[in-house]
Amino acid sequence: DPLYRDNRPAVGIPDDQILKVDKNYGFHPAMAPLKKVWDQGKLAIVHGVGYANSPRSHFRSMDIWHTCEPEKVGTQGWLGQVAREYDPRKENVVTVVSFGQALFRALVAPGVPVACVSGPLEKYGFLPNIQEREQRLQVLDRFAKMYAPVAGTGVMEYLGTTGLDSLKGADILKVAPQKYASTVKYPDTPIARKLRGIAQVHFADLGSRIFYCDHGSFDTHAGQNPGHGQLWRAVCEGLEAFMTDLREHNH
Repeated sequence: DPLYRDNRPAVGIPDDQILKVDKNYGFHPAMAPLKKVWDQGKLAIVHGVGYANSPRSHFRSMDIWHTCEPEKVGTQGWLGQVAREYDPRKENVVTVVSFGQALFRALVAPGVPVACVSGPLEKYGFLPNIQEREQRLQVLDRFAKMYAPVAGTGVMEYLGTTGLDSLKGADILKVAPQKYASTVKYPDTPIARKLRGIAQVHFADLGSRIFYCDHGSFDTHAGQNPGHGQLWRAVCEGLEAFMTDLREHNH
């Protein structure tokens, strides 16, 4: 496409490096593992996804993608709402498991517990240095009461509910690494470590239905040429190991 060359003279991928799908489209050369999955007929691509009247703001765009509310500022994440449909009575506090440094907005919805893992699953826990469950509950209760006079009883109730859900989720998830056995060697990258954690929870049969993790940032600016390839290489190599792990476990 001559428009591609005209608009991307510096960062455009040379024709002989593109992993072509057809005469119009192709994969970045760093995405060879996913190209193999495409060739096997196990990968679908939805092209041209977006929304009308873009504000050209990174922050507003993230709001829109996380809430699926392009016309107004949404208060609930789209995946959080899906999770509520899966488990309306909140019977399983690990229906949703997130791997990352924060609770992602896409997962936020009232009444939806999310187990957030910010590091290796083997070290995951809620107040892990306190072994007895009753002692942890006492710490949680004190924390809630400490903030209640300032913020009101609603905050106390929220903190208590969220903390109890986190405590239950931590106690459930900590068994996953103990049950996990695999011959697959994952790359030593952040995204691959998160995918390995997802595999551990999935194979433990804890009833989790939604897994979420992040990778990036893809906001590479002047570092587009080296940075973009490195980002996609990490994604694809991590996914390749993850899918190999799924096959090994007949999933």
